Amino acid sequence: MNLMPLKAPANIDFNQPAQCQALLRRISVTDLEEAGRTLIQLLEGMAVASPPPLAQLQVLEEARQTIDYVLGEVSKRYASRPLPPSSHEEETLRQVVRLWSLMATNYGFVAQRGTLAGDGSVDDKRALIAQRRIRYHALAMTEYFRARQEMPENLWLDLHQLFASAERSGVASTRVPDALNETWGAQSPLEAYVALLLTDAASPYSRTPREFLWVVRWAQRFAPYCTLHTGGVGTNTNLYLLEPDSDHGLRPAGTVDPAAVVRSLDTTKLASHIQAVVSQLKSGVSAASLGLGDDCVQPACARLIVSLYRPWGLASSGRKFPRKLLHGQVEVCADPVGVAYFLTGKAFEQPEDEQIHYNDFTRTEAMLALGERVEQAEMTDAQLTEHALKLGYVLEPWDVLDQSVAGFRLMRAQGESRLDHRQLIGVRPNAQERILLAEISWLQYLQNGALCCGISLMPGPPTVQPVRLIDPQRKSLRERFKLGFLIPGVAALKTEPSLIVPAGWYVSDRRVEVRAETPWVARMIKLIARGANFDRVSFVREDAVASPESAP
Repeated sequence: MNLMPLKAPANIDFNQPAQCQALLRRISVTDLEEAGRTLIQLLEGMAVASPPPLAQLQVLEEARQTIDYVLGEVSKRYASRPLPPSSHEEETLRQVVRLWSLMATNYGFVAQRGTLAGDGSVDDKRALIAQRRIRYHALAMTEYFRARQEMPENLWLDLHQLFASAERSGVASTRVPDALNETWGAQSPLEAYVALLLTDAASPYSRTPREFLWVVRWAQRFAPYCTLHTGGVGTNTNLYLLEPDSDHGLRPAGTVDPAAVVRSLDTTKLASHIQAVVSQLKSGVSAASLGLGDDCVQPACARLIVSLYRPWGLASSGRKFPRKLLHGQVEVCADPVGVAYFLTGKAFEQPEDEQIHYNDFTRTEAMLALGERVEQAEMTDAQLTEHALKLGYVLEPWDVLDQSVAGFRLMRAQGESRLDHRQLIGVRPNAQERILLAEISWLQYLQNGALCCGISLMPGPPTVQPVRLIDPQRKSLRERFKLGFLIPGVAALKTEPSLIVPAGWYVSDRRVEVRAETPWVARMIKLIARGANFDRVSFVREDAVASPESAP
């Protein structure tokens, strides 16, 4: 970790703890911009000055609650969607990382100055200082997960070195009070270290913003159930391997050369604890009473913790299909309305010449105001693409990094379409194939600005189907049709037909009118997947709707 001095601000003597505390107490958290500037002034000022170590430590401890609140609020600005490195909010990310890092730096200076003083004044604070340094460095790293950006070089190495320093001091397993730890109110340097390792192992780039908040909190909650060993795996395969001289986190036991491993993380106890928590959730025990958080709602809470059982309890990614390295490109359409156009050769419209309704899958009315009726005559691929551009529908080229039966790992060096986790998109593997539907599994911006993503293909070629809800209580009102897709069943994959409907439509036994050539009714049975802009449901086909007049 870099502890080089920074330029000291003027007007305040940061050698005087009373002046530092006065500055801190003047901060108003209702003005986040000013609060952030003042915190940077305070932390940089103390870093370059030489206040008494214990006095500096006292100021840092007093500042923790304020910094935690301010940065928690500021980070919300880039937490909702993947943050491109060249975007406006990139500077916000840098400022948040800077403040977390300054906290770690200042605790490091407390330790340095205490040692140089030679008076033993901080000897009984070594465990607290070690825990705080690891915790704040981990928080700086967490922001890159939150922004879905690639981790910069050497941050993992710095984390490993901080923990090694705690071990050398003999305080790695010593718990110290930490009021910001929601579950335990205390934490050891080891637990702070393991919490970040667990966050990384939980595939943070595949999580929605809400899920990510829970994962970070639960990593703190479950860290005490892990054991860090020196040496390899032996006969236990439920271990992660860790190379402290490497610039990355944990790796499953089967992916690392055992000769190079000097540490292993045993999550066997954690696996049993997760099973117990899941069992209690299923029996009706509230998530809050289990220390998972007051904001954890069902069934999303149970679904997430079950998904963490393999990576946290079994040190396994749970990949069903092996991936093959490939070279080439695919075309991606990020707009489901555009996907429907490329499938049918015409813009989506209301059946029976009703007014075209474009309020589907978050597509804006303004973008679609250009859409004129497409001629029914067959168009060439070139004509189809030309007309699509007029309507605002784009097929972007993405480079294929690897492929499995279930999907692709892709990279885009340039492009403008914004993507979200679990967004419904269209993928055309090549110009000779039909476009397929896919769900985005994870997203990550690289430091060079390129965007990588993993996509999961839906089985079989989809068909476009206008759909609308049937509401027995509103028979006198005619609802507009929305864009839907029918996914065929694939016997080889043992999948049944499913229906793609707008997000939030699924309710068990709710009925949907499907306006095909012969209209029919789908009774929704089970939610297969809930995405950012769609619900994928299994259904039972029921009697057809007799006529438009009898439809709701």
